[in-house]
Amino acid sequence: MRFSGVFFATMTAKETPGEIELTPKSATIYSEGLVVCSNIAIQSIQNRKYIYLDNGFLFTLESSLSSEQNNFISDNLSRRIAWLENFSLSKAIFLSIVLVFFVFLFRFSLNFTIPFLVNVFPTTWEQKIGKNTYNALSNTVFEKSNLSRSRIERLREKAADLAKKNGFESHQILFHDSDLIEANAFAFPGGPIVVMDDLVILLQSDELILSVISHEFAHIEERHSLHQIIEVVGVAAVASLVLGSDDTLLEEASVIGINVLANKNSKVFEKQADLLAQQYLHKAGVKQSTSVNAIKKLTEHYCSKTTAQSDRLCIDQTNSSWLSTHPSGAERIEYLSHSH
Repeated sequence: MRFSGVFFATMTAKETPGEIELTPKSATIYSEGLVVCSNIAIQSIQNRKYIYLDNGFLFTLESSLSSEQNNFISDNLSRRIAWLENFSLSKAIFLSIVLVFFVFLFRFSLNFTIPFLVNVFPTTWEQKIGKNTYNALSNTVFEKSNLSRSRIERLREKAADLAKKNGFESHQILFHDSDLIEANAFAFPGGPIVVMDDLVILLQSDELILSVISHEFAHIEERHSLHQIIEVVGVAAVASLVLGSDDTLLEEASVIGINVLANKNSKVFEKQADLLAQQYLHKAGVKQSTSVNAIKKLTEHYCSKTTAQSDRLCIDQTNSSWLSTHPSGAERIEYLSHSH
């Protein structure tokens, strides 16, 4: 098929009259009876009028191609792209349904793929992530501990003994003070565990502090942080791919969705860590009720600073400090009390 029009050579804005001969895979351009370029692959055809070639030439047809002509020249991929470019409400609804289906399919598939990825993820890499995260915070948030050396060593020894009796090696336990963080404890991926001075001062009893440390041990042994990292990164990648990287309302919504997902999973992991920590304490000869007492003390401490609601309501709803991503204090006390 041969058509008339004008063409633009590579890197020029000069319009030259000519003809183009089209085949399903290539094009040849003529001008004044001479061949300008021959058998050049067609890069794309836009609006059935603008033909882009692989050598950088653009040929503009005098008249748009008919549907039959366009289908003859275009390959399957080009025809699909052209179909997508032609907007219609029914097409938009159909594509939206397909997109939602695949997003949910991906989300469902995570339940099977993430545990596998966690199992094959090298422990040394996980520990590197934890160490780097800790180093970043130690330079900005964590300060030197004011606890006595003997207190720190005693708690570390008891934690090491608990770990040994449960068949795993104690992870590094570090103590810090901070003006920004109150009574809290953190388990970084693969370790270390950071315990804040305020938590030690508040709980006082070594056994109560040990119950918190055993909870953080459970997070590391079950690789909860790594699980969340892999899942959130996967969902974020899909959200970025689907919604783009522009600073738009959709992008903000995707970030909120990712945070909600992470928080939901976090509560599940917190319950698992609570129950596993009770097992650790039992094997180490520490009363399982110690966990309940620690939670009560932490919850009551937070509620004592909250005057906007009753103590009972506060305990039922508390999700703050060390409890920030945990189930409510009342809920945790309930299931831990019945797990003995």
